[in-house]
Amino acid sequence: MWGSIFIGAGAVVAGVIGIVLPARHRFAALLALVVGAGVGVAALAVGTHSVSNPDDAASAFLVASVLGFVSVVVTSGILWVRLGHDESSSSRPPSGSFSSSSRADPTAAARSGS
Repeated sequence: MWGSIFIGAGAVVAGVIGIVLPARHRFAALLALVVGAGVGVAALAVGTHSVSNPDDAASAFLVASVLGFVSVVVTSGILWVRLGHDESSSSRPPSGSFSSSSRADPTAAARSGS
């Protein structure tokens, strides 16, 4: 039961990130879900490699689900920080450059006839 809850919670985290992100970046939230699924499947394969006891298999499923959930949360956090940094840096001019209002244009007076 708890393993399924963690799988669903990972999907909810990725979905919320997808809703909150700007439209052009929403597909990236799906990648967090893919990473979580990959980690979960790999952990499940390793955890149940030579298990014959059903209780051990259930424990491996739970651990794999938790690892998948954690990887979705971490990947979503990285995505959030990275896209937040990209959005804030794209709204500012690059460092070392001057905006048109910060320097005088010596030809402006000649063009205006003054």
